[in-house]
Formats: sequence, C-alpha cells, structure tokens
Amino acid sequence: MTNVQPAGFWSYTHRDDQLDSGRIVRLSERIANEFEIITGEPLEIFMDKRSIEWGDAWRMRLDSALTGTTFLIPVITPNFLKSQECRREVIKFSGRAASLGLDELLLPIHYVNVPQLTYGSDDHPSDEVVQLIARRQWVDWRELRLEDEASPVYRQAVHRLALKISEVLESAPPARPVEMVQRSLTADDEPLGFLELMAEAETVLPAWVGIAQKFPDVISAIDQETSWAAEEMIKSDARGGGFAGRMRVTEQLSERLAEPVAQVEALGGQYWAALASIDPGIQGFIRRAAEEDLSSEDKQTVREFFRQIQALALTSITTTAQLQGFSDSMEGVAQLSSQLKPRLRTIQAAVQKMIDGHTVIDEWRRLIGETDLGDDAPS
Repeated sequence: MTNVQPAGFWSYTHRDDQLDSGRIVRLSERIANEFEIITGEPLEIFMDKRSIEWGDAWRMRLDSALTGTTFLIPVITPNFLKSQECRREVIKFSGRAASLGLDELLLPIHYVNVPQLTYGSDDHPSDEVVQLIARRQWVDWRELRLEDEASPVYRQAVHRLALKISEVLESAPPARPVEMVQRSLTADDEPLGFLELMAEAETVLPAWVGIAQKFPDVISAIDQETSWAAEEMIKSDARGGGFAGRMRVTEQLSERLAEPVAQVEALGGQYWAALASIDPGIQGFIRRAAEEDLSSEDKQTVREFFRQIQALALTSITTTAQLQGFSDSMEGVAQLSSQLKPRLRTIQAAVQKMIDGHTVIDEWRRLIGETDLGDDAPS
C-alpha cells in the first residue's frame, strides 16, 4: 500500500440518505473504518458536495502525485440519475481519470435498482451516465441495503468492499496521458511529439462538429410541425370541433413528429458518443499544451484551436436551449395525449444528452482557462 493517505469522494443524493434513514452516510463511515482495520491506514472520505472545494479537491489530487490514491464512489439510485449535480460529478471524474489512464478509480455502488444497469450483454443503456457506470465493475448493494447493519451478512459485505478498494488502490498504475487517436504501440515506439498531438487534435473535432451542425435543421422541422398543429387547433376550434377536434390534431402531430423526433434521438446519441470518445484525449492535450515550452507560432496555433472549442461550445449551448424550449412547450400538450408522451420522452432524453455533453465541454473550457493560452492571454 502506498504511504500517501488515500481519499474517496462519496457521491450520493442527500434525499436518498434521508429516505434510507441515514444508511448511505453510515455505509461510507463503515467502509472507512473497515479499510483502516484491514490495511492499518486511514481512509478519508469526502462527503460534503455542497462545499465549493469538493470538486476542486479531487481535481487537485488527480493532477498531482496523489493520482493513484483518489477515487469516486457514486451511490447509484433512480434519484442519483435525476440529479444534474451527481451526473456532472460522474462525467467529470470519469473523463479526468480516463485522460490519465485510470478508469478503475471510479467505483460505483448499485444501491437501488436501476433497470438499465442490469440489461443483458447485448443491450446498450441509452442513458450516458449509466453507460459510464456499466463499463465499471460496480458493486451490487440492492439486496444488502435491506439487511440489518449489524448482521454478519452486512458486515461481511462491508469487509469485501473495503478489501476491493484496497486492492484497486494497490494495483492502480501510474498516470499516463491518453492519446486522442489510439495506436497499436510497440516497445520501441516513442511518445507522440506535441506537433503530432496538435495534428491529432485537429482531426478529432470534425465528427462532433458535423453532428452538432445537423441539429438546427431537425429542430426547425419539429418547430414547423408544432406550428402546423397550433394552426390546425385554431381552425378546429373555429369549426366547433371541441376536445375531439384537438385530439385528432394531436394524433396527427404525433405521426408527423415521428421522423424528426427519431432524428433528434439519433443525433443526441451520436453527439454524446463523439464527445465521450474524444474527451480523454482533448483533456490530455490541453494539459500538455500548458506544460510544453512552445514557440510563439505554436502558441498561436493552440490559441486558435482553443478559440474553436469555445465557439463550438457556444453553438452547442444555443442548440440545447432550443431543444429545451421545445420540450418545455410540448410538455403541457403531451399531458393531454398518450400518443405524444413517448415523443416528449424521446426529446427529453436527447436534451439530457446535450446537457451532459456540456459537462464535458465545460471541463475543457475550465482547463483552457487555467492555461495562459486562452482568449485573454497575451499574444
């Protein structure tokens, strides 16, 4: 075991802890105590996410010599997945750890049943945070949480979890930068130079950009259909069609929305997949750019690349706001029609993917802001 004190960041919703009579917080305490008993070393678990320092603390540890002793334990429940704060924590930590080649430092606990986590191997969760969790060796606590905390079954499970944490920390490899374009490496291969990394960085963005550029046309098509429905309802009311006339219009609207909503669903999945695939490499590139002793010409090239990321981020924010606005406006109508509800849920899922995508982009922007190569940096 390393001589640096390990630390875990306990990610959970306070509401879940209240509903479970404080058992989630007590579980963290029991794990820390058991860890110290079996290793002889204290385990600090950070609990208070309401503190501004909570997120900064694990970032600082991951960026320092403490990298291999820092992990995140998300306590997964339906409420957890509804919490934007909790979702951001998983996405940010996962991307940060992955950019350092340390995927195993995310240690999820499946606390209350989330059906998507238990799908068959041929099924793919549609929720992007569930995807991140499903790729890890999560611990199943769904039945154990119902056991008496003093029972042998519960105590043995706590022991196994503390032992697993100690084994993960013991075997964590040194941090290593992740390249944006994966290569088959041999022992004689040299790490890519900065100019090669720069060239790679310029090649990975177009796929994401191309997907983002398709959203406006689809949103426009959806807007046209909803405008058509509003006009048809006015005409129906004028003819005295009443609620039956309005229902006919909503049924027609559901049919007319089928294709553009399917396109939104596909684009949302592609958008997230593109961002998730390039996130570790982009993060590694930004840190490398900040650390390299670059020429004036290279600095200017990097600044232009960073400006491109900033511009794309603003475009993405606008697109998400448009989708969110449509989703909000459609919610009232969907409550009146069972046929429109599935369309709305599909659009809401796409909006969530865009929001989660912002978490990735915001982390890039934050990292860029920490360098001297951002827009405000001197030329």
